Amino acid sequence: MNILFLDSIEKETYGGMEKWIRLTAAGLLKRGHQVTVAGRPGSEFLRRVARTGHSIRTLELDISGDFNPVTIARLRKFLSVNSIDVVTVNFNKDIRLGGLAARLAGSPRVIWSVGLDITKNNLLHRYLTPKLVDGVIVPSQALKRQITRFGHIDPNMVEVIPRGREDADFVRPSLQAAVDLRRKYRLPEEYVVAVTVGRFVEQKGHRYLIEAAVEIVSKHPNVAFLFLGDGPLQNKLESQIAESNLERHFVFVGMLDDVDGELAGADLMIHPSVEEPFGNALIEGMWAGLPIVASRVGGIPEVVVEGQTALLVEPRQPGQLAAATLQLLGSPSKRESFGLAGQKRWRSQFQLETMIDRVERYLTRFSKVASHL
Repeated sequence: MNILFLDSIEKETYGGMEKWIRLTAAGLLKRGHQVTVAGRPGSEFLRRVARTGHSIRTLELDISGDFNPVTIARLRKFLSVNSIDVVTVNFNKDIRLGGLAARLAGSPRVIWSVGLDITKNNLLHRYLTPKLVDGVIVPSQALKRQITRFGHIDPNMVEVIPRGREDADFVRPSLQAAVDLRRKYRLPEEYVVAVTVGRFVEQKGHRYLIEAAVEIVSKHPNVAFLFLGDGPLQNKLESQIAESNLERHFVFVGMLDDVDGELAGADLMIHPSVEEPFGNALIEGMWAGLPIVASRVGGIPEVVVEGQTALLVEPRQPGQLAAATLQLLGSPSKRESFGLAGQKRWRSQFQLETMIDRVERYLTRFSKVASHL
């Protein structure tokens, strides 16, 4: 197959969908498919794609309006000249730019890979999206229900393919990684370290964890919270921490290219999202053998096993979040059993190659080769 991935994410932003594209593109390239990834010039997204080490071809596009004729014309020409079989798109803007270019080019099929519920019940969405999209990939049943609720997306065209993550050389749990983590961030050796992965946006619910931390620290003072990520709410979160006199218990790590060392050296993961179609961070946590405290929202209950790999709480409930975290902090044996169960679940359900297998089979149904069989 000859595949184009189109993602118009803003230049400074890199999230779960962008990681999915990077990993999927690399996996399909290794299997002999031709792959191009298109995005904004100078974007963090394309920078990371270029650094995957698999020589993925990139296409820089000046993306503005949803119906920009110059962008559509350039895409149409690229699709035709390069005999693209399948175009995968992300945002509504991508559906319109990529979908119109594909229809004008004549042959590529368009697959909407959805990471968030961005559907709307208006005329533009009801009329145009079904005409520009041939198939849909979502990571969870919860998101499938969300995007089909208005009726203009046929549930039969939606394929649920859970996300996956690659293995790494770390042996988990790793005593050396734990030592290295505490040295790197100047944390006391006796501290238990809880890690939270995600952009600093309202969806991820960081502020509820900070509220919960007041109670957690009062009962378990030897704990540190590592925030891995960045985003527009960082200053607000830092102020909230300062107002609660919790500065020595929180570390803002920033957006890292590789978080494996931080995960391997931590003791548990806390994921306080108020909305979560899937929860890529939970896959990372289970790979690392981390027991998890998370919100019972969206696709999270499909990813973890409540009471075996994770404790789930209601969203926006700092008291419940504190109680569940304290339960794990007070029971090293439960942390160990949850972590081992999580690793087993990652191996059986969420390995990267399993995901690539399913994506490859699905996209092949829409390729020119398949259409001639």
